[in-house]
Amino acid sequence: MLSEYYGLKRLLALASIGLCSAMLQAQELMPDFQSAQIVIRPDPIAEIIKGEVRYTFDIQPGVDSVILDAHNMEFESVLLNGRQVAFHSGGGRLALKAPALEGRHNLHITYTANPKQAVYFIGWKDSIPGNEQIWTQGQGKDSSHWVPVIDAMGDKMVFDLSVLMDPSYEVISNGVLTGTTLEGGLLQWDFDMKNPMSSYLLAFVVGTYEYLDRESSSGVPLKLYYPENAGDKAHWTYLHSVEILDFLESEIGIPYPWGDYKQVPVSDFLYAGMENTGATIFSDRYLVDSLGFNDENYVNINAHELAHQWFGNLVTEKDAAHHWLHEGFATYYAYRAEAAVFGQKYIHWKLYETAGILDEMDVQGKGEALLDPQAGSLTFYEKGAWALVILRDQLGAAVFDQGIRNYLKNHAYATVTVPEFLKTMEAASGTSLTEFRKSWLESSTFPLQEALEYLKVNEPEIGVFIGLKDEAEKRIIPEPSGYLNQWESTPSPEFRAHLIRLLGNGVSRELWEAAAGEESLEIHKALLEVTGDIEPWMEPYLRDWLDAPSYVIRENTLFKLWVSDPENRKAYLDRVSDNGSLDAVRLEQLWWLLATLTPEYKTPAVQQGYLKELRRTTAPGNSWETRQNAFAMLHQVDALNLQNIKDLMQATEHHSWQFRKFSRNLLGEVLSRTSGTTDWAELASTFPREKYRYLYELIENQ
Repeated sequence: MLSEYYGLKRLLALASIGLCSAMLQAQELMPDFQSAQIVIRPDPIAEIIKGEVRYTFDIQPGVDSVILDAHNMEFESVLLNGRQVAFHSGGGRLALKAPALEGRHNLHITYTANPKQAVYFIGWKDSIPGNEQIWTQGQGKDSSHWVPVIDAMGDKMVFDLSVLMDPSYEVISNGVLTGTTLEGGLLQWDFDMKNPMSSYLLAFVVGTYEYLDRESSSGVPLKLYYPENAGDKAHWTYLHSVEILDFLESEIGIPYPWGDYKQVPVSDFLYAGMENTGATIFSDRYLVDSLGFNDENYVNINAHELAHQWFGNLVTEKDAAHHWLHEGFATYYAYRAEAAVFGQKYIHWKLYETAGILDEMDVQGKGEALLDPQAGSLTFYEKGAWALVILRDQLGAAVFDQGIRNYLKNHAYATVTVPEFLKTMEAASGTSLTEFRKSWLESSTFPLQEALEYLKVNEPEIGVFIGLKDEAEKRIIPEPSGYLNQWESTPSPEFRAHLIRLLGNGVSRELWEAAAGEESLEIHKALLEVTGDIEPWMEPYLRDWLDAPSYVIRENTLFKLWVSDPENRKAYLDRVSDNGSLDAVRLEQLWWLLATLTPEYKTPAVQQGYLKELRRTTAPGNSWETRQNAFAMLHQVDALNLQNIKDLMQATEHHSWQFRKFSRNLLGEVLSRTSGTTDWAELASTFPREKYRYLYELIENQ
């Protein structure tokens, strides 16, 4: 399918520059690109990129054209071996006639890119000082929105990138920084790569950053970036970075394959993280302090993106039908790394949870095969990780690990397929993997019983819990003391938290108090999840939890106490404002809302100030997660004002698809509830129709 697609594009491009039909016979052949030297100058105000790229490539017999992917670009010059040549651009392609001579050639392209995706200019046009960033996201085939390139996983070359930027900003990219040079008032940052990679892994970040310098046991340099105002969070965010790199090098058995390793958080990122070669970009939601670390830390994302440096970057899937080789492997090795940090029990319970989710997909008729290129993330990530858990169990750890090492060595800096991986593992083990392939890769059904048997053998307390769950589903209700006895005989926090969630609102007072007396944050979180109305006897426990080392617990506790104990609302609000809780944005947003809704707390003028602060967080310049939370809160209490509605309109074209979908749904609900009361068209008039088509269609269809 891929070759047919490129073949059609090549036909159109070559025909448009007048090449004779005889030259189209070799349309499946491409030049062999060896290296690229890219120099770019981003203009964050105009949101364009001025650039040039110098390619070296080899011509083999039968190659008659050079085709590069290039979206929304204007070309100032195209030089082949130093001479200007005719070219055609359009339809996302740059095409020119290939040189007649075989062997090594040079191509120099000067261009201006107007990227509609893949490059994101954050914070340059809002009123918040110091939050300016530029970052890229190229996974898929998107790097060709900022540099003319072959956007295909299978076409690997050595990329060197230079970025010219205002000297007050830091620049981070793939490869080792070889130096900086002042050029006409701009600072040029030069990065050098030694080994080839796919173009979707090209990346750069611009922002105001500092970094921690670290080094792995094997000598790999790590630069761990953080915004200037987040130095207190750097320690907790990167707490286990060196440990994870050391573990993965040892566990995988192949040295880290790139020169150095950088990690950089960015605002409004599209995903949790992205494994660009040697330079992982991740969402700044994972910048955490000591309390946030206990709620949602960077450890799993850290390990997952680092594992991709081998599985995806060093050895790359041929196409989407082999996506398991990326995401299943990165998820599996991230779990292995987490087990080294938090203990194997922690990961066994995670696997139990994902097995339940995958089984529920089957129950709903939504099961997917791992070899289905259209499968979703749960399949590729979690079912993919499970497949490797079982494969390692079947082959034995030593054989499995040797097979993995052979696989990486045999296909380093190349593309690979699932059959090639299985062939390598069969050679290492001397056994056929036909049945494994059928049940774990080809079948759309998750092999639940095989997974549960694995867990029962390797984590007996999960077997005990499965028995309790089966009894509950059969409505076999033991005496309350039975659960308490089981609680006392199985002391692990993971088991106890799962037992609380299993019982739900059926938790007895005796068991509730036993759970509340534990020190485990996960048990307390489980109690808060299953407890509806707060009884007076529960309140002393919850008052203590307002100071828990967890923002999630403090947030949920504050809300429950505020609802259940109106007479002490002022005391609860004061306590949360005084104990550092408002360092967490979500908790601060809830505090503003509750303080506004507590008439006796402050004067009306002060309370209006709190409401103003909450409303302010719907505006661009805040993270999309913060904005979404503010929209939801204000909508729930019917407190969205016209500026909030305008912010919501702006969000209907946000680059994050999750936030964009939320905003469109909420705006539709708001408009339907207030039809005829507001001139929505007038409110939307500041948004250009060509970009905000959905918004205008929504208004016009009211």
